[in-house]
Amino acid sequence: MRTLKFALLSGLPLLLTVVLAQSTTWAPLPVKDDPLVRMPGSQPTDGIRLEAPTRCMNCHAGYDRAVEPGFNWQGSMMAQSARDPLFWACLTVAAQDSIWAIGRPNATDICLRCHMPQGWIEGRSDPTNGSLMTGADFDGVSCDACHRMFDPFYKGTYTGTREGNDWRNYWDEANATRTPSQPAADATYREDSLRAQVIKLFSGAPFYVNNEPFSALYTESGSGQYFLSIGSEKRGPFADATARHKMFYSRYHKSKYFCSTCHDVSNPVLANLLLQGQSGALPTEVNSAYAYFHVERTFSEFMASAYGKQGGAPGLGPFAPDRFKTSYPNNYIVKCQDCHMRDVTGKGGDKSNAVYRPSAEHPNSGVPLHDMMGGNIWVTWLLASVVKGSANYDATNARLLGQGASVLTLDLRQGLGLNASALLAAVERGKTMLQSAASIQGMSYNPVTGALTFRVQNQTAHKLISGFPEGRRMFLNIKVYSGGTLVQEVNPYDYTVGTLKGLPTDYSSSSPRLAPHERYADALVYEMHPTSTLTNEAKTFHFALATGRYKDNRIPPKGFDITEAIKRQCEPVVGGNPAPDYFTSAEYAGGYDEVSLTVPAGADRIVVTLFYQVTSREYVEFLRDEIKGTGRLTLPASAYVVQKDPFFSKLKAWGDTIWQLWDRNKNVPGAAPFPMTQAVWTR
Repeated sequence: MRTLKFALLSGLPLLLTVVLAQSTTWAPLPVKDDPLVRMPGSQPTDGIRLEAPTRCMNCHAGYDRAVEPGFNWQGSMMAQSARDPLFWACLTVAAQDSIWAIGRPNATDICLRCHMPQGWIEGRSDPTNGSLMTGADFDGVSCDACHRMFDPFYKGTYTGTREGNDWRNYWDEANATRTPSQPAADATYREDSLRAQVIKLFSGAPFYVNNEPFSALYTESGSGQYFLSIGSEKRGPFADATARHKMFYSRYHKSKYFCSTCHDVSNPVLANLLLQGQSGALPTEVNSAYAYFHVERTFSEFMASAYGKQGGAPGLGPFAPDRFKTSYPNNYIVKCQDCHMRDVTGKGGDKSNAVYRPSAEHPNSGVPLHDMMGGNIWVTWLLASVVKGSANYDATNARLLGQGASVLTLDLRQGLGLNASALLAAVERGKTMLQSAASIQGMSYNPVTGALTFRVQNQTAHKLISGFPEGRRMFLNIKVYSGGTLVQEVNPYDYTVGTLKGLPTDYSSSSPRLAPHERYADALVYEMHPTSTLTNEAKTFHFALATGRYKDNRIPPKGFDITEAIKRQCEPVVGGNPAPDYFTSAEYAGGYDEVSLTVPAGADRIVVTLFYQVTSREYVEFLRDEIKGTGRLTLPASAYVVQKDPFFSKLKAWGDTIWQLWDRNKNVPGAAPFPMTQAVWTR
């Protein structure tokens, strides 16, 4: 048992003093001994070994691309989380920031645990530069990483106190009191109780007391806090499944809380430095991740929405009950999987005795489509482009991303490799999802006064946009015509330069100036900008050093509970200050932004387009400059160690590489603005 000897700092000013006092040299500290990055759950020292996805693909791929888990997973960003070039460039910057801030690069442990979970749990994440990662580690969030997870709150789920005991409807168990659902749930509860005994605090004390987390404040396991079984059995959401391996029926895998594992992210380093824990326990062990230092809050946004409430809510637009099928009565949306792993009809495996779904035991549940679809259509396209024979093959992209482990750490030859067909199919599904995410409604224009109004409706169950916020944005472009002549354009985009025009100079040094008929409207650019008292930046890209948010005007989902949002640190923010009244009560209830502005009078045609970008020029410039240590820099000169420190020998080329990739592909949809929806007014 380790004895915790760890001083908690009282506030940010003191931390800032510590930061600025750091020397240019640093000493390594093994991650297992570092309290700053410790979070609850299974640890790399627990001896857990995961199976590579090649074992799973034997039965779960190659038989029906429309249904099978294998093909669809291969096209997802889950499968490519360790091959994402933005991830590697971001990790490099975060490691440099971490050395400057705390004297070691261990803050990147949070990056590796979510993007390379097999390598992380098996102990190859130390050193935290990814240099020991190999083989299936590069298959990202693969099969075993999810299907070996057990429910951290297994008692509450089992008793029905966590998500209710509506076994027939919410849990879709036709025979919940008979074989097979309830006996299967009984067996899983006993197994989870056994596996939970090995979960310890950093001090060595038990994490569980009477089959529940020791802290009443710990109610969600976010930030990549995996609870993994050391056994080889698989857990899944069906009590009647058949397989040639040992299985446990897991209600957790059909629960909304399952997705919180990686989609509610906070900074453990700042939390363990600045917050108060309990005697013998770290702040990250006492509190849910949503309670401290925002990185991203997709799951919290969902939980603050009408859909996150018990019983869920009817969806909107293409997700409305008459157009969208879920396993819940009336086709209500109640969990993340309803949209991101939608049910399809068929078999989950290729064996003759595989259960055809829906089944008698789970009559409303199809096979969950393992596409885990999101909006990142640029990186999937980029990865497909390096595969010879792919419809979008590009020799330059192949050269840049194929420099090998000795240069980039990233090795595209490891693991299953790239399936171009799966990736390009995912690009098209991603485009469809983006086009389903929003609509522009009720457009009205007064030709006499120039008053223009319309509504941007969020049709998702989280903020629009959501996910990793760095450089990601959505914006409205408004073109006003009179007699066929463009007389005004709001938020024009320069495709040659690759960015919005008229951006504030403190944010962009590349943004072209506006023409006389153009204007930039910041309120119509939907995004989240972190802020950092450590770097003295009002708006920062240093996510590992972010101490708050400067701007967050992203459109809330339907039924957004602002009180719940404040608790979860996902309320709107304007100018660095919380702004719970930024949207009206009607906008929160309906999940939309009511836009009103004045444009030139006398127009005869107005075109309003909502665009989405996976990443911006500004973010890629930041990554390039911070890695190279030249250009527009944000830290003291002594902080820039990437190009000279041996720790970064296999990462330092990412500065040039990420810039060249973006510059060559900046007009590919996703890097370039992708039109989500459009509305036109004509006289």
